[in-house]
Amino acid sequence: MVGLALLLAGSATAEAGDALFRHGIGVHSLLNWGTLEPNRSDHYAARPFSDVDHELPDALLEAVAKAGFDFVRLTVDPGPFMQLTGAARDALDDRLAATVRRIQRLGLAVVVDLHSNTQVAAYDAQAIIATADSALFRSYVALVRRTARLLAGLARTDVAFELMNEPPYGYDPESRRRWQGMMETLHAAARAEAPEMTLILTGSHGGDREGLLALDAAPFRGSRVLYSFHYYEPYDFTHQGVPEEGIAGRYRQYLSGMPYPAASVPRAAVEAGVRANIDADPDLDFATRLLVQRQAAAKIDTYLRAGADRTMIARHFQEVADWARRNGIHGDQIFLGEFGATRSYDNHRAASADSYQNWIGDVRREAEARGFGWAIWALTGTGGMALVSTDGGTQLDIGSSCALGLACR
Repeated sequence: MVGLALLLAGSATAEAGDALFRHGIGVHSLLNWGTLEPNRSDHYAARPFSDVDHELPDALLEAVAKAGFDFVRLTVDPGPFMQLTGAARDALDDRLAATVRRIQRLGLAVVVDLHSNTQVAAYDAQAIIATADSALFRSYVALVRRTARLLAGLARTDVAFELMNEPPYGYDPESRRRWQGMMETLHAAARAEAPEMTLILTGSHGGDREGLLALDAAPFRGSRVLYSFHYYEPYDFTHQGVPEEGIAGRYRQYLSGMPYPAASVPRAAVEAGVRANIDADPDLDFATRLLVQRQAAAKIDTYLRAGADRTMIARHFQEVADWARRNGIHGDQIFLGEFGATRSYDNHRAASADSYQNWIGDVRREAEARGFGWAIWALTGTGGMALVSTDGGTQLDIGSSCALGLACR
């Protein structure tokens, strides 16, 4: 009987990595960054996702399906779901269910991703998981249970539930141990309400590969789960042109033309382009200009010396594949839940089309070579990572789609 139980458990685990969640795209505009009450920074409106900022044209979702994506990773801000009560709270469940059904009607599977943001400090992910015994974490566990029950009522096999996005936790041994217990608690809560639904689990450390490598998979054996990690390496390539708060990251907003592979563009051309970006900023005082020039020069040197290329990505992904093998996990149970880079289009100044397409293409190929499903970040957005051809458009960038191995016209 013990042998039969183990066989059945292994079979259930193997089935988790089915063909439904192979080629996906993040959608961050429908159920995230909710509308707040007027003149309030701490309270959501009763209908936080009902204004024009939370609309997405059918034509754009149809373009996603036509391009060859098979699922959408739908981000959901847990804040409104934790704060609102009564009829307003029930309406949020109705909105989530309607959104999932809308995506399903297009023939796309859906990953529902609980994806905190910093909009309302009380529901920031850092606050939610500060301690395992807080009232806020217990409230989050209750949200996971309720959402799992809702999704189980919708799901055929084309809905998966991601229990937390990028936990900002686990940068030391003690907090990694605490996260392990929290992940087990969240898994148990969801599984109690949805015995058969695919659940997506993550390690700590911001949900990156280091966090996944530190996760103990043993408590989840026999459960229908995928194991997630996110990949944005090297960060000075993937986030070039993105402004950061604080002086330490100020230089990054002036980076553009950072090449991939790193050796594909002469150093002098890279340095000249970044220097021109800094010189063109009229708001920099003399001291700050010198500082960001030094920062940028040092970061360019570090990046080019490291020689980022496909062999680097292969090495990183092989670490994940080796972790999976040690834990008896099939490659198709590994979920590359986010990857992406900024690119130059409209007013965004970042990677060239060639470098961007080279990077996402190499990430995609190395993931697929190991059986990993993937979801690129993101369909729309203002940070320069959108896959639409132009901000506000309803067509996908053809070069990006082609690099992902999807439709090239």
